[in-house]
Amino acid sequence: MPTATDTEEDLSTQEAARSRRSIGEDPVPAPSHSSRNVPSDFRQVNGWGADLDPANRPSYPKELPSDVMTVRGDVRAWQVPQDRVHLSNEHPNLTPVFGESVPPHGLSGLLRDYAFQFGEATNRHWMTLLLADRVDVFESLIGGLATGRPDRYIKEKGWGAKLKYADTNTLHRKKYVLVAGAVLGAIALGLVLNRAMAED
Repeated sequence: MPTATDTEEDLSTQEAARSRRSIGEDPVPAPSHSSRNVPSDFRQVNGWGADLDPANRPSYPKELPSDVMTVRGDVRAWQVPQDRVHLSNEHPNLTPVFGESVPPHGLSGLLRDYAFQFGEATNRHWMTLLLADRVDVFESLIGGLATGRPDRYIKEKGWGAKLKYADTNTLHRKKYVLVAGAVLGAIALGLVLNRAMAED
């Protein structure tokens, strides 16, 4: 049964953790994640020192001195970014080679700028990136319409194949037929109303 002192200590631990949090970090861990639950002697931690014995280390005979200056070796030619490249704030610099085929743009790019202000351990980082991906889909649809090359949405979603290969007696096929009929009916109604308004 926790005492009043334990509760006060948990609250003070949470307040101290909140004051140390950087921008965008998720809420503090559960009160059970405290130093009271860690053994005073770290050798009591299950699995501690499992790789201390060289005879019991599979990589030990292969460990040789190395003159490699970075984890990727002596990289002489680094790719130079031509566009804006987002970099996680947990990593000091870009990798030697990276992709630039789809640079950030528009509202989705602004959302990604915002997301990369926060660490990769935060929900705010990943949820904002997911939102940016959804926004990018709509930006691409609008961009395709504006340039006269719209996406072939029905074909790319595979609706024709679903209709063709669905079992004729299933509700699934009937649903697709009803939706297609409703869409075509709405388009026809819109054209009729547009023509009637133009004639008036």
